[in-house]
Amino acid sequence: MRRLRPPGLRTRLVLALLATSAVTLGVAALTLLPPLERRLRKEEVESLLSTTVAFRPAFQDVEADPGRRPTSVLSGAARSLARRTGARVVVFDDRLMLVVDTLPPRSLGRRVSADQQLDRFPEAGVALVKRRPVGEPRGGSPGEAEVAVPLHISRRRYVVALHKRLGDVTVAVDVVKRAFASAAAAGLAVALLLGLGLATTLLRRLRRLRDSALQVGQRGLDVAVPEDRRRDEVGDLSRALGSMQTQLRQQEGARRRFVATASHELRTPLASLHGVLELLEDDLGAEALDLDDARQQVERARMQTRRLVALAADLLDLSRLDADIELRREPVELTELCRAAASEFDVRLAERHLELEVAAPDTPVWAIADPGGVARIVRILIDNALRFTPPAAPVRVSLVSREGSAEIAVSDRGPGVRAEERELIFERFRRGSTPGDAAGFGLGLAIGRELAERMNGGLDVAGENGGARFTLALPASDVPQ
Repeated sequence: MRRLRPPGLRTRLVLALLATSAVTLGVAALTLLPPLERRLRKEEVESLLSTTVAFRPAFQDVEADPGRRPTSVLSGAARSLARRTGARVVVFDDRLMLVVDTLPPRSLGRRVSADQQLDRFPEAGVALVKRRPVGEPRGGSPGEAEVAVPLHISRRRYVVALHKRLGDVTVAVDVVKRAFASAAAAGLAVALLLGLGLATTLLRRLRRLRDSALQVGQRGLDVAVPEDRRRDEVGDLSRALGSMQTQLRQQEGARRRFVATASHELRTPLASLHGVLELLEDDLGAEALDLDDARQQVERARMQTRRLVALAADLLDLSRLDADIELRREPVELTELCRAAASEFDVRLAERHLELEVAAPDTPVWAIADPGGVARIVRILIDNALRFTPPAAPVRVSLVSREGSAEIAVSDRGPGVRAEERELIFERFRRGSTPGDAAGFGLGLAIGRELAERMNGGLDVAGENGGARFTLALPASDVPQ
């Protein structure tokens, strides 16, 4: 059985906008039109009642003109009131005897039972009993109104009752309903057009981004992502894709530099090591063995092997950082850790006749960090200082505890770092232009800064007395109990 394809985003957006508009208009109609109709009916009743009350002196002319028949005076006043209000006007006496009725043909003076009169004109009986004007709207659509006003003529009580169909109210309400329906139809049409326009524009922009993403996947990161300058969510998505593409280009460039640099760095010591081993093999195969030359070849081989080991260690650290392996967070005593790391360079210091001093305060310096990560950074900084420090110049490792932080500073007397290169040297496979002894691979300082930031710290460099001062700052820790 063929499955139905779900509606697209454009259809859903348009339907949602139309449904919202329809619900809004429906709620508006329910909350506005019935109260409007009730208000108009109530105002019509009040108008009939006020007109009838104001017309009472005309009915009381019976007392002013005793020579005329009461029925004739009441009938004339009732017809005048009927013409003015457009309602049927009837007059009852206090026994609910029908005296005047403006609706012809009607026999006057015909006795009608009280129950029948109350059924036809219930407000008349209420007005006689309560002795005050009363009025209420009656019936449904088109609706009717009935009012009754008591009279006191020649010591007798009468009541004037008006009955009127509220056709004008119905017409007015119908006009409002038709106008509201027309406005609702126009509103839905506008909502439909706006929904189609908005959905079409939105989908066109999203389709452009989708096509660009597909082209990037097929043709590579060099495909330009269209720039969307609008300040909305789609524009933010476009800028995010552009930023992602820029970062991927940088990562791809770093990867290519990594492969090229790693290949070069590996090829150089391997080729040198291969040549040294060949020469050593020739020396060992010669009849007259030259021990001095053999020792030199072995030393060269050992130096190249040391470089390979350092490169392998850097690459391993780099892979761990990229894998986002979680570091430990525990109190670390930095003084003993720095002394232990400095002792690993005793042989190298003796070979180059260099001095390495660890200066620490009398009290322990504690920090919250990963012990292995801190030791790795200290080794990197000391190794870097030894490369650029001239012979007989001291290298100093100093520790200090500040408010909220613990710092390890490694200072040397080398050529220093140029101001424009102080951030560049912390990038992967980037080295400064200052020459040094056995320049590294451009990974150590990058690894050191990433480790420091992963431990909520920082690693920076500054010039000092013609040399360089690298400072590792870590969150301070209270002395553990």
